[in-house]
Amino acid sequence: MTGRIGIDVMIARLKVDIPIKALGHVNSYAIIDEEGFLLVDPGMYWADGFRSLAAELRRAGLSLRGLRAIVVTHFHVDHATAAPVLAELAGSEVLMGPRDLEVVRRGFREYFRDVTETFLHYGVPREEVKAMEEVHPVPRLGDVYDELAAVARPVGEGESIGLGDGELKVLELPGHTPGHIALLQGGTAVVGDVLLNGITPNVVADSPDPRRDPLGDYLRTLERVSSLGLSSAMPGHGEPIGSPSARARELMAHHEERLRLVKSLLDAPRTLYYVARNLRWRTSAASWDDMSPYERYFAVGEALAHLKHLEAVGEVEEMTAGGEVSFRLA
Repeated sequence: MTGRIGIDVMIARLKVDIPIKALGHVNSYAIIDEEGFLLVDPGMYWADGFRSLAAELRRAGLSLRGLRAIVVTHFHVDHATAAPVLAELAGSEVLMGPRDLEVVRRGFREYFRDVTETFLHYGVPREEVKAMEEVHPVPRLGDVYDELAAVARPVGEGESIGLGDGELKVLELPGHTPGHIALLQGGTAVVGDVLLNGITPNVVADSPDPRRDPLGDYLRTLERVSSLGLSSAMPGHGEPIGSPSARARELMAHHEERLRLVKSLLDAPRTLYYVARNLRWRTSAASWDDMSPYERYFAVGEALAHLKHLEAVGEVEEMTAGGEVSFRLA
């Protein structure tokens, strides 16, 4: 798919293969003007992914010789980890949101360890966490994230990227990750995983810190997106979104319903693991026991994000008894 977002600016969607069966590919976007192109979310550090990207670039009539810069909307493995290799090959810069870049510079292995230690803190069984660690790609790509930290520079809210007849405005839209960014020109935005068609973007609580409320961040992001008056949104997976405001409101309603379901499970003090196992998840698995450890990782993180948001707004509180942390209605 190729379209126009300015008088002399074109955008081409490049479907880049990723080894995540539920998704199949990531949408990378080439934003093209007379001087070359920007590449948004180049995909994953994976041989088949690089081959797929090369084929998509050829199909669009592009080559790395014209690559001016790489923009990473967020630090997830399927969007970000191809960036440092391509930057070295093309001699181009990498731009990403300051809060996500701060996490990457602190060390992504440490970030992932913080997440799994948070799960342990809230009582997820150690053997369950160990299975998650064994299948998650991040521990195997720590060196790639170190390279990303070395080559990337931050670009945030209020900044613009010059392009063709105008500028791409940078929006900071946290929630899916702490420093997710989007690019806006006119009524069109490249939104990464802020909005997706048919999929609910995952929100993971990555810390027991009571000041951290990633779901609250995401709900505020959705409020903002719904007020932008966008005519179209180009997502990180799936097809373009023709009614971004409506989709943002649908996602807000989804999370309101999930918050209601979480509260309904707290008929007595309950652990995070109990809540995660008893929520309904959109998956092909028939039960929790049939879910892969990778799916369980996201389910636990999402359940915790909802519990932490309810705690932040005063509807739920934590309690500790016998060394076990649980949640109850306030």
